[in-house]
Amino acid sequence: MELTVDLQPTMIAEKQNEQEAMLRAKEAQEKYIEATREPEWEDAWQIKVFSKKAITENPRNREKAIAVKKACEAGEIRLDISSKKLSCAAVFRLWRELQQQDTARKINELIANTPANYRLVQTEEQLDQLVTDLQQEDEIAVDTETTGLDVYNDVIVGLSFTLPKADYHVYIPVAHKVAGQQLSRRAVLTALKPILTDVNIGKILHNSKYDIHMLIRHGLRLRGIKHDTMIAMAVLNENEPTLALKNLATKYGKYFGFEDKSYTYEELFGKTSFAEIPLDAALVYAAKDTHLTYELYKWQRQHLNQKESLRLIYDELENPLIDVCVDMEQAGFLIDMDFAMEYKAELKGEIAGLEANLTEHFGDINFNSPLQLAAVLYDKLKLPVIKGKERSTDVKTLKKLRDETKHEGIDVLLKYRELTKLLGTYVEALPQLIKKDGLLHGSFNQVATVTGRFASREPNLQNLPPRARRLIVAPEDSLILGVDFSQIEPRVLAHMSGDPHLQEPYLKGQDLYSTLASRVFKVSYEECGDDSKYRKMMKVGLLAVMYGTSMWTLADQLGITVEEANQFIEDFFATYPDVYAFICATHEFAKQNEYVETLYGRKRRFPGHREKAIVYDKLATEICEILGTKAVPYDYWQYKKELPVILRRQFRAVKGEVERVRRMAVNARIQGTAADIMKRALINLYNDGRKIIGTVHDEALLIVNKNITLAEVEKIEACMIRSANLNVPIRVDTELSTRWGTGIKKGAYFNGNVA
Repeated sequence: MELTVDLQPTMIAEKQNEQEAMLRAKEAQEKYIEATREPEWEDAWQIKVFSKKAITENPRNREKAIAVKKACEAGEIRLDISSKKLSCAAVFRLWRELQQQDTARKINELIANTPANYRLVQTEEQLDQLVTDLQQEDEIAVDTETTGLDVYNDVIVGLSFTLPKADYHVYIPVAHKVAGQQLSRRAVLTALKPILTDVNIGKILHNSKYDIHMLIRHGLRLRGIKHDTMIAMAVLNENEPTLALKNLATKYGKYFGFEDKSYTYEELFGKTSFAEIPLDAALVYAAKDTHLTYELYKWQRQHLNQKESLRLIYDELENPLIDVCVDMEQAGFLIDMDFAMEYKAELKGEIAGLEANLTEHFGDINFNSPLQLAAVLYDKLKLPVIKGKERSTDVKTLKKLRDETKHEGIDVLLKYRELTKLLGTYVEALPQLIKKDGLLHGSFNQVATVTGRFASREPNLQNLPPRARRLIVAPEDSLILGVDFSQIEPRVLAHMSGDPHLQEPYLKGQDLYSTLASRVFKVSYEECGDDSKYRKMMKVGLLAVMYGTSMWTLADQLGITVEEANQFIEDFFATYPDVYAFICATHEFAKQNEYVETLYGRKRRFPGHREKAIVYDKLATEICEILGTKAVPYDYWQYKKELPVILRRQFRAVKGEVERVRRMAVNARIQGTAADIMKRALINLYNDGRKIIGTVHDEALLIVNKNITLAEVEKIEACMIRSANLNVPIRVDTELSTRWGTGIKKGAYFNGNVA
């Protein structure tokens, strides 16, 4: 038998194996080439830039990288994507170059497009003509350019003016360190002094307080402030995110003839001193400042004139306050350096003792490190985590931990925090801020808050601890006189609500809190004396009622249960129904109009509130109908059987924001009115020739002669009292001292005690 072998399958198999081997080799070769070749453009950026930590963890750096990549693709710059050339460092370098190119382009464009009526004043003849033209104007816009922002150390390098009648805008360089003819600062200010001090020529500025200070620095007091566009903007829109001139011009310029983007100083010149700016660039920048300011002023005036109450707020309160603020800041505070050193040593000793105590409780760690502290509190000691404050070590959380755990070390830690802040923020910091004249010159901002209240910094008088107040002393042969409105916000509430029961104690000369406590807690007036628990609870409770403090916060403040806190609020409103009606009416007005007003017409706006409030009220009505209640229970979420889950979720989604706005609305009306009254009081004091050195909350601080008489003090008090006409009498409390924080009441002082 002949054996026949079919080789076809074998040959086919071998061929297939050979082909597969070749394919695998090809794939390997391709992988090798892919692995060793330089990535293409997109791959290179992804691998070498966008995947790096410096980019992924910093959104701003990512923006820079994207900008550089786009510039490369647009052919604006060239970048080799080889492994040695493309990196984050290279990208950041190129970004800086792009910024420089962009800045140069912007400046060149500005110079090239300088309006024909922008003029440099460089000669005596030009200055003389300017003075002649200024004398024909009823109002002018004014601005100063300076070497920096320190009004006590920096200097003026130029001034700009807008002349509306003559229709031109000028810049006068006086101390630029660049090529070009300039007049001397002294000669320019001497020539301009009659104009700048003439109250009959209205001055329009943006942040006028700064320019007034700078001119005072050179021996000249600017007078006749007619309008400050920065302050007026805060009156017209207290929610404005920034009051910087260029930002406002970019946002609103289309309404008054400036369609282009108005670049900020930083965008054009970075950190370069204005003294280093070439004169052609300085002209277009500085002249545009006053040009913008004047056009913004006209636009603002149109809006102010459409709303009489806002116009009066600006014209009768905010504008006159500019000079008050300037004088307060110029007056300054005298700091007792010996006491500062003594107090510093005392605090350091106390802090060292606390640190030793803390080490016993928590071990040898850095007590200023949140990470190390959290590790001890939550990992080692296993203290409970406060809801919503996971592993937090802030003061509020520490207080809750102390109350829940009674851990003795937390009390020590809170004291340590208090003293280290006092030492670093005030006792060590404030003496370092003293200027060459030996005084600490703070800053007062009349439009820093949405309610119109004053704010201050360096120092922040509102936050200055009682003991630290003693750093401030009266000059020789003088006293510090503090005159403080007594219970001004409850008096405002009594007036605005019209509640006769709330007005009664003021009209009869009774103690407010004792009367309130007697009525709400239904105990005798005698049981509600100064040291009674009822009066103490009412002082806290009234604020809660006025400003919508939640029953949880109130319960924590009073040391009672949430149920008791809720009952307290209900009892108060039942006892004072007109107060409740006032609060409800405020909520409804805010819902319908998305703003509220103070007694004098200052507005507090809540854009977008109406829609949410309508939903809130609809859902609240539905909940009340289901539960058969007049109001939504504070623990509504516990009614899981009665209330559908979707209804509870929908209500929770709008509850927080709507109730927050309602709290702010009531606060704005009461506290905003009190702020307006305080501002009028400061103006009265200023017009009476008093030396005001500061204001904190509802108190004015003055420097008076040590031989001041009772009659003079009462005259000062009258300036405060006549600042408002309410349905209840206004009262003030007055103290005199040689050191702030150690004052003696007026009665005791004039009965023979020494401040």
